[in-house]
Amino acid sequence: MTDFSKYDVVVVKFPFASSLKYKARPAVIISSPTYNQTSRNSLLILAISSQTENKLSMEAYVYDWKEAGLLKPSIFKSSIATIEKDVILTRLGTLSKNDAERLDSMLGGMC
Repeated sequence: MTDFSKYDVVVVKFPFASSLKYKARPAVIISSPTYNQTSRNSLLILAISSQTENKLSMEAYVYDWKEAGLLKPSIFKSSIATIEKDVILTRLGTLSKNDAERLDSMLGGMC
């Protein structure tokens, strides 16, 4: 099993409600190193979207999106989920220090 770290950008299988099919969507791991090492098989993630025109005031831009492995300019969505590690398809990259700080600031305002 692959080890994942806080600020890793991953592609996650998001299932359709009415079928066994899924869409692959980017997300960033937000759970702490302690959580990631001690939880049985789950991670906390925050959704990432390229639909930047729908950005809410509490959401933040991913400025170094290419460095993170994303294909398009993107935003951190205000959507947090707990997922099983086996729904992660691949790791794209890692957030830059500036984007990690921006994400932490956004989370501080949400939680």
